[in-house]
Parts: sequence; structure tokens; C-alpha cells
Amino acid sequence: MAQLTIKIGGKLEKDLKKVFYNPKKGKPGSHTIHLKNPAELSEMLSPKRLALLRYIIRHQAEKKTIGELANELKRKQEAISRDANLLAKYSLVRKVKDRQTVYLKPLYRSLNIQLAGA
Repeated sequence: MAQLTIKIGGKLEKDLKKVFYNPKKGKPGSHTIHLKNPAELSEMLSPKRLALLRYIIRHQAEKKTIGELANELKRKQEAISRDANLLAKYSLVRKVKDRQTVYLKPLYRSLNIQLAGA
């Protein structure tokens, strides 16, 4: 599992050029998502989505269904399902189907958020 860095603001082109011209500056096993502004971050990781993602990462050895996650986090199943879909859209988790049961698997072991200029 890799580390994910989320950069808010800054220059995507600058980061790409740096790695293109000197591949050794890239970090194997890490991925970066570039966001234009903090509003995109709040859509992607609201406090409840962040709590869900943190729970999934910490309990990745346990297979938990959407319903079980809802019970553990004391939230409605529909809300967990909606947040899981959004986290999957941003490739933060993967939905794994086992017959009719859906589990969430984290795609990263850690998350690092940087503001522009960092």
C-alpha cells in the first residue's frame, strides 16, 4: 500500500517536470492528487468522510460491510454508502464485492495533505 499526498494549489506542471527531468526525485510507492482549491478538499474529505477513511485504514485487516461500518461509526447506512462512493470516485478506497456483500478496502496506508508552496 502506498502513501497518498494531496496538494492544494501549487503547480501540477512544475511537479511533473521535476519528476520527468529527474525520475530519482519521484517517490516510489507514493501517489499525489492535485486540487485547485480547499473547496475541492472539503468535498472529497468532509469530517465524516475523513473519519470513515481513517476507520477503514486502521481496521483494514477486518472485512466490514457498509452496514457494519454504519453501526460502528453510528451513522446511517445510506450516508456511509454515499461517502464510500465518493471515496471510491477519488480512488481513496476500493469497493470489493464478495457475492452480494460489499467491503471497503483502503488503497493507501497514510494520507499527507500539503498547502501550496509546501
